[in-house]
Order: sequence, then C-alpha cells, then structure tokens
Amino acid sequence: MQKRNFNSLKEFRNNLHKGEVSVIDFENKPLACIRIDNQRYIEIIGKIAGKKLAIDVVLDIFHDGTNVFVDVNMTYLDYDIEENYLINANDNKDFFRALATSGLISILPIDSSLSNNNILMIQIPKIDAAKTAWDQIVSITSKPR
Repeated sequence: MQKRNFNSLKEFRNNLHKGEVSVIDFENKPLACIRIDNQRYIEIIGKIAGKKLAIDVVLDIFHDGTNVFVDVNMTYLDYDIEENYLINANDNKDFFRALATSGLISILPIDSSLSNNNILMIQIPKIDAAKTAWDQIVSITSKPR
C-alpha cells in the first residue's frame, strides 16, 4: 500500500472520489458510506463473496491549515484489490464522525438496486485511527479563517 501524493489544491480536487460519500442509517445508528462505480462494485463483490475477508484500511490526512482531505486506502488482502477514495473532510464531517463512532465503512454501488439490500461493511482495524482523524479534522476546520 503506497501513500499517494498530491502537489496542489487543484490536484486534490481533481482526484476527489467521484461517487457519493454520505452517512446512512443502519439499525438506527449512523454508518459511513462510500458509493462506488456500479461495475467496480460488482467486480469486488464477485471476487470476495462467500470468502474469508481481511481488509487493511489506512487514513492518510492532508491539510493546508484550512482544507482537509483524507485519502481512504483499502487493501483487500489476498484478493489483489486496492482502492483509494480521496474525500474532502471539510464537506463530509458527518462521514468521519460516523466512522470514528462505529469503526465501520459501508461500500455500496451508486445504483442501490445492484446491492440487493446487502451492504459490504468493512471494520477498520484500528478505530483509534478514525478517532484521531476525526479529532484532527475538527481541530483544523474549526480554526477561524
């Protein structure tokens, strides 16, 4: 898993995750949700369905004192799948609050009918990393501009 690097605010914005990032209600609790390209979702599910699954999740935080971006890197161990989702934390604070609270990320296709009401839920290995990320996001974004 290699850390990605970006050199300018424009480069960050050009590499933002194209799907939706949101919080969904799961059993009356907020759940961080990343919606991905329908075809990519089908490919991932096709490789992992019914199999033992381990996923390493790394949260790389980038900021300039005002703008905060988090690169969510997921490596599906033993499946040759690596996904990066660059998220603007300023615009998606609820997502990171939910992640820090539950330690879970859900992955769904953009077209929800393709998931057959099944949610791919990923427990991050270290919830402390999500809590630390949340604390950093709050600290940076709450500073007066």
